Amino acid sequence: MQNTIIASNSKRGGGLDNAGGLFHASGLSRSAFTLAEVLITLGIIGIVVAMTLPAITANSRRKEYSSRIKKFYSTMQQAIMRSEVDNSESIYWEKTDEIKDEEGTSDQIENAKASEKFFNSYIKPYIKYLSVKKKTNSEEDKDINYELKITMADGTVMYWHNGSCIDMRIDVNGNKQPNKSGYDQFTFVLCKEPTSKEACGGNKHFCTYFPMRIPTREQALAKCKSEPAYCSVVLQYDNWEFKDDYPFKI
Repeated sequence: MQNTIIASNSKRGGGLDNAGGLFHASGLSRSAFTLAEVLITLGIIGIVVAMTLPAITANSRRKEYSSRIKKFYSTMQQAIMRSEVDNSESIYWEKTDEIKDEEGTSDQIENAKASEKFFNSYIKPYIKYLSVKKKTNSEEDKDINYELKITMADGTVMYWHNGSCIDMRIDVNGNKQPNKSGYDQFTFVLCKEPTSKEACGGNKHFCTYFPMRIPTREQALAKCKSEPAYCSVVLQYDNWEFKDDYPFKI
């Protein structure tokens, strides 16, 4: 009987291998893929990966940014509360208004002194940070108005400006690109009365960028598109998440 099978398979160009299995005359198993089939399969896999990877990467980046913004907001709230225990309520903290030169432009040197004094007195002892640097060159980060550059423990960078309020613009991915407001930079303020009522409302002194000016999410979204500093307000409306209608691609 076995001789009959062997003869039959020999006619078709095959036979038995050493283990008694059937094989083609070409030496390839009937179930094996050809080189062309393997290349086609790998090509399809490559196309699928190329199509899905950017979306997966972007989603991961949005979650990371969201987490850092939420962490910063919580960190600053806690720092202010702890500082108030030692230094009285923040409405009584000594803050110098923005200092301007004879031409009416912000005096970089004097505002740096004022920023450093306020930060050292009321915030620095209550946060974890890696470094604090004063801006010494007007060309350094020239698109951002600031006097202090604070690198937080998690790598988030905070640009600190002594204006009508203390403006805090955070860069959630540090010095990495794109370094643009609304994309990886988001603005918060710490204000004294009466500006705090206009900015934050009620008895709040730390908040996103003047949320009292834009009482609805729709208005905040429109403001975010035209003035990205207001994007922090949109994010707070959305529980610090980047929704599908967020105007900038993260």
